[in-house]
Amino acid sequence: MAYYMKRSYFQKVAPWQALFLLIVIARPFSAQTIKKESLKPADTLPPGWALKFDEEFNSHSINYDKWSPHAPGKVAFEGQQTWLPGAITISGGGAHLTAAKSANGYTSGMMTTLGSFAQKFGRFEIRFRMPAGSGLDPLFRLLPLGAADQPSIDVMHASGSDPSMALFANRWVETNLDRDYSGSWDGVDLSNGFHTVAAEWDEEKIVWSVDGVERFASWDGIPQQPMYLTICLEVRDPGAQTHFPATLDIDYIRVFARP
Repeated sequence: MAYYMKRSYFQKVAPWQALFLLIVIARPFSAQTIKKESLKPADTLPPGWALKFDEEFNSHSINYDKWSPHAPGKVAFEGQQTWLPGAITISGGGAHLTAAKSANGYTSGMMTTLGSFAQKFGRFEIRFRMPAGSGLDPLFRLLPLGAADQPSIDVMHASGSDPSMALFANRWVETNLDRDYSGSWDGVDLSNGFHTVAAEWDEEKIVWSVDGVERFASWDGIPQQPMYLTICLEVRDPGAQTHFPATLDIDYIRVFARP
């Protein structure tokens, strides 16, 4: 949930009145500069859920107790990028994963909770703004503990060539065959302002929502094991018009469980 201050209109006042106004408005203005510190009351959280993992990115550097800035072992990701810890910055109450050109191709950032946090079932939620541009693909994926890359759940996936298309996927292995159930929803430009995507996963189904509205669901091959978080910005054959550096901005990542 985001909070906005209404535009105010002022008229000319005497100096002592102006000083009084400054004293009155200084407190709420300064409170606003500390991003999301007050965004924790119970009524801001989805009803029926208990908060288990909360990353608001209010510090000035990555929290290594929660995140590793490296790719998880032998798990393969798509794209032509080299993952660099230096491609991740924390500032302004958000995390910023930046893809850039390099002498050898492209670099970009990835964060995972492998070794620090994993959960079976729950609500997995991200508020973000993606970059537009062909070949820029943000991804928020759940992966199983260990070296395997399946089963997996794509909580959020999108392509900079069509940033109004939200992509969803559930992948699993069945009798030595890779299976998946995936879908999409075309309705809002994910590069224009911040948007919230969530996946609610239980024993029987996964339901995805965009900005609080359900958009897709899967009842097949539902994972039944704990999974950790990965978030990254992949670079896949960018077009000549794609601008670099390009940044995936993350406002927060939250994970909930049923109480």
